[in-house]
Amino acid sequence: MLRLRRWLVVGLCLGSLSASAHLCNNIYRTPDRVIVKAEKPVAIVDQSDEFRVFCQNNYHTYLHNVRLAAQIEGGDGVQVDIQPAAVAEMTAGQRVSFNVKLTVAPGTPKGGRRLVFAISANEIGFKPLAEPSVEELRSASQNGNHSPAIMAAESLIRRGDPSGFEKLSSWARQDNPDYRGRSIRALGKAGNKEHIEFLRTLLAERNGWIRGNALLALGLLKDEPTTFLSNTADRDAFVKAAAQAGLALAGYSGPQLDEALRGGLSDPNVYVRIACGWALAAQRDKTGVAALDAAFRTNDPQQRTTAGDALVDVANRPTVAE
Repeated sequence: MLRLRRWLVVGLCLGSLSASAHLCNNIYRTPDRVIVKAEKPVAIVDQSDEFRVFCQNNYHTYLHNVRLAAQIEGGDGVQVDIQPAAVAEMTAGQRVSFNVKLTVAPGTPKGGRRLVFAISANEIGFKPLAEPSVEELRSASQNGNHSPAIMAAESLIRRGDPSGFEKLSSWARQDNPDYRGRSIRALGKAGNKEHIEFLRTLLAERNGWIRGNALLALGLLKDEPTTFLSNTADRDAFVKAAAQAGLALAGYSGPQLDEALRGGLSDPNVYVRIACGWALAAQRDKTGVAALDAAFRTNDPQQRTTAGDALVDVANRPTVAE
């Protein structure tokens, strides 16, 4: 039985009257496809404080018996209580929250502490104690449910298997706008620059949703700047924002671009906000993370998966020391 464990280390300063904890308020320290994020950046502890820690399953399969554990290094006098003790099952894409309560005993000495969270689960993926094989991923990519199939195809591309591109490029041409967008973004997230030419062909489509997602994917693949600059004056608000975001995701910057991205966070179009938030979050800008997190809290599947893809991409980027 595989025991998955993901560690999130945060700083905690405790005192007998008050304390504050910087809980990272980001998702950059979370590897792979499990996102852990605290509800707020600072916990103020007098005698006690409570906050939620969110866990999102971005694997293309189930997690079972998911648990959040916490320890305070040198934390005598500080009690940590987490509820629920375990979540029996998490489906692909599901988010749950754990309630964390910190209680400080009277007379607890002041001084620095580190609060360490651990996420664990009994099993994950297709095969306990091993990464899924190419054959298993190919089988998963045949799944009638596009959510796990798209993720499996993306993983196949990362493994260098051409069947992943065959699947995603085919779905990118189908009718369902949500699946088309997800497949296009997956081509960008998979990181193979050989797919740039295919994604560029999608920029000729009349559908702004498809063009915008193609620009985001091309940004993830770090296409040349002319690809994006030729679309920054597009009449479609999402396409324009995606071109600006793609330019930033590709590694280009400048005062005017930064200003445009920040302005996009207040746009009435949620997909404009997601595109701009994605680019800013990739630059470790917390306003971008907040915009993505707000967009993710919805029952609209297309909006949720678009924001979720952005959050996963940001989570998988290399950690930057704070």
